[in-house]
Amino acid sequence: MTAFNALRCTVWMLVAALGVCAAPTAVAAQNTPGSRVLVMPFTAEVDPDASGGAGAALWLGEAASTLIVEGLSTRGVGAMSRDERVAAFARLNIPMTAALTRATTIRIGELIGASEIVFGEVRLGRRMQVRARLVRLSTGDELDTVDHEGDLGDIFAVFGTVSERLSTQTGRLRPVRPAPPPLALETFESYVKGLVAATPAAQQRFLEAAVRQAPGDPRILMALWEVYSAQGMHDRAVASANAVPADAGAYRQARFAVALSMLELRRFDGAAQALTAMYSTSRAAAVSSLLGSVQLRRGAAPGAEAPAVFFRRAVDEDPENTDYLFNLGYASALAGNAADAITWLREAVRFDSADGDAHLVMSVVLASMGRTTEAQRELDLARLLGGVDDATPTTASSLRLPPGLERLPQLADLASSTTPRVAIANRAQRDQQETARFHLTNARAFIGAARDRDAIGELRRAIYLAPYEEEPHRLLGGIHQRAGRLTEAIEEFTVALWCLETVAGRVALGNALLESGQGTAARREAARALVLDPASVPARELADRAAR
Repeated sequence: MTAFNALRCTVWMLVAALGVCAAPTAVAAQNTPGSRVLVMPFTAEVDPDASGGAGAALWLGEAASTLIVEGLSTRGVGAMSRDERVAAFARLNIPMTAALTRATTIRIGELIGASEIVFGEVRLGRRMQVRARLVRLSTGDELDTVDHEGDLGDIFAVFGTVSERLSTQTGRLRPVRPAPPPLALETFESYVKGLVAATPAAQQRFLEAAVRQAPGDPRILMALWEVYSAQGMHDRAVASANAVPADAGAYRQARFAVALSMLELRRFDGAAQALTAMYSTSRAAAVSSLLGSVQLRRGAAPGAEAPAVFFRRAVDEDPENTDYLFNLGYASALAGNAADAITWLREAVRFDSADGDAHLVMSVVLASMGRTTEAQRELDLARLLGGVDDATPTTASSLRLPPGLERLPQLADLASSTTPRVAIANRAQRDQQETARFHLTNARAFIGAARDRDAIGELRRAIYLAPYEEEPHRLLGGIHQRAGRLTEAIEEFTVALWCLETVAGRVALGNALLESGQGTAARREAARALVLDPASVPARELADRAAR
């Protein structure tokens, strides 16, 4: 849930940004903040007798995306890395496939803050034919198709040409560094197969084959670090990241990866030294936060800086990242600083009111302050949101602060300072209910006009200003449901009911549950709605549908 909350917060902020632009601005000639290209895997069609065999279809589509991202990046055009793309699609519960409809992919691109999307096809017969198309999201325009072809053995040159032409179309062509040296075709094939293989064991096998052929390639080494880390092979992960050459563009990322693996191995001094050296050369909120986690896990020695010091620094450097806000509140709670803990945990739920862990920790802290009614309310919400397990006491007064809830930053977080974050409202106005009502009124009007994208921005502002109001959550759940995002819809309806139980809320949650195939749960919501209002027609209709 932690990683999902982190990404959803980022998506919410980007959606808010998309919803508030009063007028379009000119595209600058350089790589401006927010100008990032999402490159989707290409569809791949391979003739049975083609060079490389029919199996090439399994990796060529991802290879096309990988090479175009590299090509755009080396030409100064910001492009989302594969890791960022995979993480975004996973957190949104959407399969990352070239088979998604164009409209769906464009909508996803808008949600995750892309400025353009590249689609394409690659066909391998006697020759390899590539067709790429760039869509500019601000206008919806699809630019001229980029066509090129060549032999499979010339795949790097072919996609180098395609990337250059796409870069020119963005208007942000500005070479900044040389392209990484091309791999041998066999090595590159093993590398890409390692990225897309269905199981960790298969990924490891392909990537280890690739690294034997190109021992110092940073792309392969970092991919191996990911695979080793996912399998708990942290010693191997350290060795792989340590092998990244110091002159590689990924060297800083590799040092961060080493620190993450050392933390898992409980090599706290080594992790702290690596992170301190990184921070001395270039400050980053992710580094500050990981230093806080190192201090938290090893137990700060007498005279050492407390974990909260580093978490506070991370918040100062990236004030809208909910993981950093949560970590600061959690560390303050562990240190017995109840006032600070409540301050930062409430700040976290302003951005992400469905953060079950934050509500759980708030419950513990409020109970320690004797505020039992508030504490129980937070515990009930944490239970609804999945922030507790079956062993958790049902009363807040019996709770103890759970260990190990701190959230570790990921490699992609190192670049978070380049991703624009848009403040939802002036901080001095957060508690002004009139402002929240203003945004809610706007949202209702946008929903009535079928302008869901604009409504999302207004609802996020209303929730930020008044996180415990029922209607904004319920309306937002309705938007998610119409868009097919049933997990998010159910979550919002659940939060709405916790804020205030209403017949409309019970019916909305029941309909979403029924649509997601949870008939038993839907019948339960219908029964509860009928208890509240036995004459409710929507509740009766829900009960009838759920009973079929």
